[in-house]
Amino acid sequence: MRKVVWLLVVLFAVAMVFSSTVTLNVTADQKTSTPVPFRISMWKLLELIGEDFDVNWDSLRVLDALNHELPFQIDDIDGNGKLSSDDLLIFLFNGSAKIVVSDEFDIEPASYDPVFAVKEENGKQFVEHIYVPFKVEVDNHGLTHVVKYGSLEGDIFKELGIARVAGWVGSTYYIDGNLGKHEEKVSYDFKPMEVRILKPGPVCTTVVSKLRSDLFLGLTQTIVSHIFATGEILVDSTFEFGTYADLMKLQIMATHPLTDIDPEALHVLPVFRRLVWAEQLNTTPFDYWKSRDAIEIVDGKPYIVFPATDSMKPLWWGATYIFASMEDWRANYSKKYGVFVSEILPSHPVVYSNLEKFVYGNTWVYESREFRDGLFRWIPGEFNAYEATKGAVSETLADWVAHFKAGDKVTFTRLFAVRRSGSVEDTIRYLEKRAHEFQSISISK
Repeated sequence: MRKVVWLLVVLFAVAMVFSSTVTLNVTADQKTSTPVPFRISMWKLLELIGEDFDVNWDSLRVLDALNHELPFQIDDIDGNGKLSSDDLLIFLFNGSAKIVVSDEFDIEPASYDPVFAVKEENGKQFVEHIYVPFKVEVDNHGLTHVVKYGSLEGDIFKELGIARVAGWVGSTYYIDGNLGKHEEKVSYDFKPMEVRILKPGPVCTTVVSKLRSDLFLGLTQTIVSHIFATGEILVDSTFEFGTYADLMKLQIMATHPLTDIDPEALHVLPVFRRLVWAEQLNTTPFDYWKSRDAIEIVDGKPYIVFPATDSMKPLWWGATYIFASMEDWRANYSKKYGVFVSEILPSHPVVYSNLEKFVYGNTWVYESREFRDGLFRWIPGEFNAYEATKGAVSETLADWVAHFKAGDKVTFTRLFAVRRSGSVEDTIRYLEKRAHEFQSISISK
C-alpha cells in the first residue's frame, strides 16, 4: 500500500514538472487613466495559443503588469450554452496585460462578481451599474440607449448601431438592367429573430440581437453591444447577405447625441481630411469651416466646433455635412451639464485620393442630429454644378449601385461613450488620447 501511495506522489510530481503554460501579451499605448476594453474570440485565441497545446480553459487568467489578476468574462455569443469558437473573452486593462493558460487540469475556473444588473421597469429592459449611476435601456430590437449617467437622465445617446439601408428591392440588374423599386429602411423595420441580454459579468454586460429584413430579402443585421462600467458601449453591427442585393446606402448610426436634453450642445471633431463641398469651392476643409466661424485651435491644432443643432449653411442639401472623410472620432459636448457623448473608430480611416473611389466608399454624414457612418451612393446633380467635381463621378444611376452577393459580410465596429468633461478643450484632448489607445491595441505570443 505504501508503494502505491509513493507511486501516486511521484506521478503527481512528474505531472507538475511537465505541466506548461502559454502566455499572450496584450498591449495598448495608454494615454489616459481609463482602462482600455479588449475582446478576442475563442477561435482566434486558440489560433494564437496553438492547436497542439492541450488547454484547460478553466486555467485561464488575465494578469496586469504586476501579475495581479484582472477580472475577465467569456460571453456565450452564439447562445449554445457551451464554450465555442464564436464566444468572446473580454476584459479591461491599463497599458499591458497577459492572458495565461495552462495544460494542467487540476485548476478551478476563476470567479468574479458582476458590476451590472439587468432590471425590468414598466415592461422595458435596463442594464444598470450596481455601484455608479449609469443606466442603459435595451429595446426589443437589441439597440442600446444611454438614459442615465451621473445626475443626468433622459435621452442622452440613443439607438447605438442602428442601421439605415436603402436600395432597390427585387433588382434584376444583371438579367435585364432593371434595378426595381427604391426603398429606405432602418433597423426597426427589420424583424427581430433573436434578442438576448447575456448574464452580467465583472467587466461588462453584452447584448446580442439578430434582425432580418423581409423587404431586402436575405439581409440580416447582427448587433453585439458590450456595455462597460467605463461609460462606454462597444458595438459591432454586422450585415450579412443571403442573396443578391443592390444598395445605395448601408450605414450605421447613433442618434440623439445630447441634443434632446441640451439644444445648445456643440458638435466637435477633427478637421476633415477631405470634404466634397470644400473641393467644389476650391478651398480646404479647414477654410470651409473657418468661413462658418467653426474652427477652434487646441494645443496648436485646429478642430471643428459648432452648435450641434445648427445646419451650418450647407453648400447644398439639408445635411450639416455629407461626403466627408471619416476621422478617428467625433462628439457632442454639453457645457451646461459638463458631459460629452462620442464615437471612436477602431482604426485610422483611409481617405482615397481618387474622388470617385472616395465618394463610393465609407464616409461621414451628420444629419437630423444623427451620426451616420458608411456607404452613401446617391450622387446629386450638384456634383456637375461645380467645375472642381464636374464629370468626376458618373451621372448614370446604375454606376452608383453597391452590388452585394450571397455570402458577403460588412461589419462596423464603433466605441460609443458618455463621459464627464470640464470643457470643449478637455473633451478634445481626452478623445485624441482615447482614440489613440483604442486603435493601438495589439496581441502577441
